[in-house]
Amino acid sequence: MAQTCSCSTKLWVAALIAVVVIGGLTAFAYTSSNAALKNTAQTGLKSTVGVMAAQINASEIQGIKAGDENSTQYLAIAGKLRTMRSMNDHIINAYIIKVNTTDKSAVFLVDDLYPVDPAGSARIGQADNSPDKMVIFAALSGPTASPAPYSDTWGSFMSAYAPIDDSAADSTGNTVGILGIDVAADDYVKSTTTGGWIIATGVVSIVIILGLLYTFGRKEEKPEKP
Repeated sequence: MAQTCSCSTKLWVAALIAVVVIGGLTAFAYTSSNAALKNTAQTGLKSTVGVMAAQINASEIQGIKAGDENSTQYLAIAGKLRTMRSMNDHIINAYIIKVNTTDKSAVFLVDDLYPVDPAGSARIGQADNSPDKMVIFAALSGPTASPAPYSDTWGSFMSAYAPIDDSAADSTGNTVGILGIDVAADDYVKSTTTGGWIIATGVVSIVIILGLLYTFGRKEEKPEKP
């Protein structure tokens, strides 16, 4: 009887160790896979917004002031942003932000949703109070991306930003605005959490190991003597 109990205890311990080890490896693989996907997505967003920002000349936004939404200059740059945005199906909005490093304020200068969607677009001079403000200011030095999806009054997004400089060659330190692009948070999450097969593999592995241990335990059991 003692031998049977000892064998049963060892099998339970082995089963517990197997579940812990396989579960840990599965979680690590899943987390690592999604981290890699997120890094790739962020890099792609920063690359895209950087290329778009390089296509904007400082003169195209110079002098734009509150109330100019229907001016020829505003409509031209808004149209240009829409054209560039249309080349990537995942981008749902492109806009230009004016930042003030003195008081750390950020206001919208151009929104490509105007005049297509006046109610859903930001007006000139409207404050940008998104949780991404520090990421926006960091874009004064180069392309940046949200560390994670965020929500504001407009919805839930994952965004990227890049400086618009007054020099076609490269940054001269005179950044005239920040270009921002948005992708829907739901789309971003779906594209960066595609490791379901890893979890499925882990679960199947646990079931197989437990089945083998159970079968082995049944064979090791000896009937008690009368």
